[in-house]
Amino acid sequence: MALRFRRGGHDEPPADEEVAGVPAAVPWALAELLRDGPSPLRARTPPDADADLDVALVLGPADATPRAAGLPAELLRALRDEGIALRVVSAEEAEDDETPDDDPEAAADPEEDAAAIASRPHGAAALAGADVVLAAGWSAAPAVLTAPGLRARAVLATADAPPLAELGWATGIPVLGPAWLGGELPAGVDAAYMPKPVHRREDLVLVHGEEPLGLLAAAELARRRDDLTFAVSGVRSDLALPFPFLGVGPGPEALAHAFASATVAIAPPVRGWRPAALAMLACGQTVVAPDDAAARAALGDAAGYARGPLDAADEVERLVGDLTVRAERARAGFALAPGGWTATAAALAVALRDLP
Repeated sequence: MALRFRRGGHDEPPADEEVAGVPAAVPWALAELLRDGPSPLRARTPPDADADLDVALVLGPADATPRAAGLPAELLRALRDEGIALRVVSAEEAEDDETPDDDPEAAADPEEDAAAIASRPHGAAALAGADVVLAAGWSAAPAVLTAPGLRARAVLATADAPPLAELGWATGIPVLGPAWLGGELPAGVDAAYMPKPVHRREDLVLVHGEEPLGLLAAAELARRRDDLTFAVSGVRSDLALPFPFLGVGPGPEALAHAFASATVAIAPPVRGWRPAALAMLACGQTVVAPDDAAARAALGDAAGYARGPLDAADEVERLVGDLTVRAERARAGFALAPGGWTATAAALAVALRDLP
């Protein structure tokens, strides 16, 4: 077998041919961070509580947008209402040592409006002027930790864990996020998820997602009980299952209607900023969730928990027959996930202003 020289993911092209490779989604600044440690912070004057806080949000190498990083657009909009002037910087721009053009309009797309031009990130120089530089997940954290001249920095947690965390580099970094992601912020859900004026069917059990626990539990319940009807949401439109079920259309409105209609729902594992279980609770849904640390941190006493499919089927049967417990869980769920991102954004704004 012959070995061939490869560059940028391609065989070496002819001299007159240029081939652009696909960049590897690796936090390259991690090598510098492990070698030299984090850059020291500048002395920081406490920000004026009445002034906007300038926050640069640095994306990870695989993320083109905050949404791709797992951050809800509703949360970021709510942050602006809390006096947070948020601008987005790519990982490449955060690590770029080139000084941007003094005139941002000089190289601008002529179709961009003035607001878009003003909001475009301008690389490392822009980071140095921010009150806070915030990594959008752990993949962006190495670039933030190695950037020089910062006043304050933190990680806005996402579902992804720190790469090579066992080496200890992520220890002691401020983490901002909800409890199940390592922070202390209150939960938030999209505005569509709220109680609906629909009839809650006593025989309807809902499963969200294609996780084995939920689908196996539903199959077991279908074997045990011919009086139950099943709805399945958050799955492929052509999904085939060994029991009859009602499909749920895509989109928050359809999901909210389903969450407000079923008696009990089996939720997938709690991940990211938008766990399905929280959206269910905001709709008054009684929830059974996988029994793990993230779910208990997110849902507390508002949900039932199951270690496996048979355990989940047992819990669903118990809840279907106990209206009192379902009502108690619904009240606890409303208190835990009242809807909207306002409270989350307000707490995050306070945390950003209080960073050392």
